[in-house]
Amino acid sequence: MFEIVIFRAVHIISVIIWLGVIPADLLVRKIIRDKKGTESEKTLVSFWLKLTNLGGMIGATGVLVSGIFMSMIFNYGFFQFASGANHWLYTKQLIAVIVLILLGAVLIPTGVSVRKAVEKSSVENSPLSEETYVNIAKLGKTISAVNFLIVINLLLALTRNLM
Repeated sequence: MFEIVIFRAVHIISVIIWLGVIPADLLVRKIIRDKKGTESEKTLVSFWLKLTNLGGMIGATGVLVSGIFMSMIFNYGFFQFASGANHWLYTKQLIAVIVLILLGAVLIPTGVSVRKAVEKSSVENSPLSEETYVNIAKLGKTISAVNFLIVINLLLALTRNLM
């Protein structure tokens, strides 16, 4: 079926985009740490927020939509751990739900808070507040957790034939 080829392609491309953000995120975070307190820090934080937001939106949306459609096309179902088959897929689905919870409950609100604080600090020409640094650290930890879960999902997909 042509639809399967399209959904698989969208799924793989979305995963590549999402995975591609990981090294960029780590590099930009290191540069931000090195530039803490300098004039370029706010620009770097703004860039980091845009990078992770855009890459995450494209990757997460593509993976989620194509994954749902492929599960329906192949009649795999959702979260059927008791079925005795496709545990790799149902584990991936559970991890995807955890990622979505982290995105909605922590990542997005914290990212918005950091973005507003950076904008306010730029307008007022003042240094970032300690609370902003705490939120930047929280954001970094949450992004790291999401990145870890993305890699686990990739490994589950790549090793599914071994299970």
